[in-house]
Amino acid sequence: MTALHALKIAQRRLRPEVRDRLLSVASARTDAGLAPEAWRFVFYDRGTSENCRIVTVAAKTSSEHPATVEAFSSIRSDNATQAKAIPQNKLLIDSNQALERARGAAKLKGVRAAEYRLLHPLHGPESFWELQFFADTNEPVARLRVGAKTGTVELIDHDAKEE
Repeated sequence: MTALHALKIAQRRLRPEVRDRLLSVASARTDAGLAPEAWRFVFYDRGTSENCRIVTVAAKTSSEHPATVEAFSSIRSDNATQAKAIPQNKLLIDSNQALERARGAAKLKGVRAAEYRLLHPLHGPESFWELQFFADTNEPVARLRVGAKTGTVELIDHDAKEE
């Protein structure tokens, strides 16, 4: 399930005034297929104690969970006061397309898992996917950013290993 498909499922759980206030999207760590099976969405919601509502989507179902859900334990916490809402109407590159573009930019040897994160920088023009690829350790072997509108790929870490 792609992130944008899962986003539609997550939005069904929210009040209309919260649906457009998406702050971040993250995946649980994948298996070797590199396609996420679960997504975590953070929405700005000033009606909550921490100003955000977290919705997870897995296997086409959704539920609200605290930020400490086991599958997402490696994801850093989100600070709703320092995040900028992601303009959803400008999300042209979905998670599967971001993976394709990342694979085309860096040939990765021994990759066994990936994590995805969608953010909008406070002072940047475009939301971006940040993909981290893992081999046999908990340290990423490569990190790439893919523009969510333009699809531009940027290698963050130069530790990617060629096939």
